[in-house]
Amino acid sequence: MLTKPRLYGLVMALAAASYGLLAYFYHNANGSISAQVCPINRVAGIPCPSCGTARSIVFIMEGNLYGAMMTNPLGFLAALLLIALPVWVALDFVRKRESLYRSYLKTEAWLIRRKWVAALLVVLILANWIWNITKGL
Repeated sequence: MLTKPRLYGLVMALAAASYGLLAYFYHNANGSISAQVCPINRVAGIPCPSCGTARSIVFIMEGNLYGAMMTNPLGFLAALLLIALPVWVALDFVRKRESLYRSYLKTEAWLIRRKWVAALLVVLILANWIWNITKGL
């Protein structure tokens, strides 16, 4: 379990790093984001479950939803989280609340009590990973 400062710091640090990478990819890579960014792909020679997520988000930014879905459906979730979570942290900071932290704790407890949901999520991620490998991402 993360503490509130760690959760909020992690959210903001990951969002900032992601925005920086996306800005670089969007403006400099001309849509050809290399798989060599992924350490798993570099070492093992196979894509990880999240390979193609940045490319998928760039497709979303360009309005190419089909391209985003075919590259990696996780891009839609990542794009939503990259928009919602930093705003949520900022609102909590301004309002002096901890609604994101409380939601995180409730979600974590809910998943611990419902292990089948966590197992289903793992199966979906594994299916996405297999799809990434078979399509040669």
